Amino acid sequence: MPDEPLIKSRPTYTEVSLRPNTQKHLFVSTAQSLSRIRSLYEAAPKGEKALYLFGKPEVTDLGTECGSLSELDVVINALPLASAVYVAGDEGFLWDVHNLAEKAGLASEQIQLLAPESNKRRLFCTHCYAITEEVTYSPHACSGCGRLLLVRDHYSKLHGAYVGVQINAEDPADIPETEELV
Repeated sequence: MPDEPLIKSRPTYTEVSLRPNTQKHLFVSTAQSLSRIRSLYEAAPKGEKALYLFGKPEVTDLGTECGSLSELDVVINALPLASAVYVAGDEGFLWDVHNLAEKAGLASEQIQLLAPESNKRRLFCTHCYAITEEVTYSPHACSGCGRLLLVRDHYSKLHGAYVGVQINAEDPADIPETEELV
């Protein structure tokens, strides 16, 4: 079991396993994370599973289908009520898919998220509301307004992003040392 986070809004990820009594198992993954979800996919009963893949995989022996989030929204909305969704990828992707599934009426316990594949974070700027992808250090310049943001451990599930606030608002010349995110 992972350590309890210091900040309660930071997501925790538990062990993922096949849900019993499920009509349809939907596996959603980025191409880079396919190997992380593959054994779970292969353990699901034939005829009761589907794999939806984002990006171009090097190996397509699973009969994968590449698509977009809007196409995935249609797929999730067509699932039977007794379905389960399993998601692998970076943290922003995990929560994009989670939010789509909840919007379609699935309960949180029907949606299982594998731990993110990297420490890359999606950053939400509290000043201009821009989203910056693949942030690995703090402070980080906002892609929208250019402000130097402190990357907080506070996580917004709505945005699938960590919250960033201007770190040097009182003195723009005060630029703190850069730290890698963990």
